[in-house]
Amino acid sequence: MSKYEYSILPEYAPLYPKLPYRYLDYQKVSVYCRGDRDKMQKLLPKEFEVAGDIFEVFVLRNNKIDGLDNYSEGGLIIPCAYQGITGACMSFEYVDTDDALCAGREIWGYPKKLGNIQFTEQENSITGSVRRKGKEIIHIHFEEDHNDFEQPNLFPRLQVKRMPHPERNGTDINTIIKNGFYDSVIKSKVNGKATLNWEESVDDPLASLGDVEVVGATYVVGAFTLSYGEIIDKL
Repeated sequence: MSKYEYSILPEYAPLYPKLPYRYLDYQKVSVYCRGDRDKMQKLLPKEFEVAGDIFEVFVLRNNKIDGLDNYSEGGLIIPCAYQGITGACMSFEYVDTDDALCAGREIWGYPKKLGNIQFTEQENSITGSVRRKGKEIIHIHFEEDHNDFEQPNLFPRLQVKRMPHPERNGTDINTIIKNGFYDSVIKSKVNGKATLNWEESVDDPLASLGDVEVVGATYVVGAFTLSYGEIIDKL
């Protein structure tokens, strides 16, 4: 059997190209909130332990990518630890293109789903939202005010990459992945105040975190490179 150049299906017309992907210009609004650690734990893979009480909710628009079609995304990031390694897990993530969806799930195990993402700029404010299955599961309204706060370090990403078994109920692939960004550049960053609202959804239960305290918010314009991660455990 000949050796294929691509490991991405289908070989004759891959859905997404090989790594790396260079995110040359993105805009991201983030809200940092203090939550209940027990509720946060329930939204993590069972292998991880919650490692702090400040989580991030974000909405991001990519304006120029070398490797994928431009797409927007939003999600929830929870600080976590695995066997002495501390980082953060992308607990929920939503994108609006199929190549971003499948690359994220198939390569690193990001739990991406398709959603409707809106990112709206006004003079001194930004509104970002994620809708899925008729529910507005994330709504952020950000306003500049330059207030300082202690922003947590939510890197590297720790993800559980699971693939269902084709012959029985269970997993075929079950690994812990550590992944980071490279060549990160912050072109501009503004602190601000923000409100976070989310609609309850059985399919996407971010709102199970309840009413939370917003401790800070940021609006960032930047760039980074996304490449291969590291398998730190096979389960």
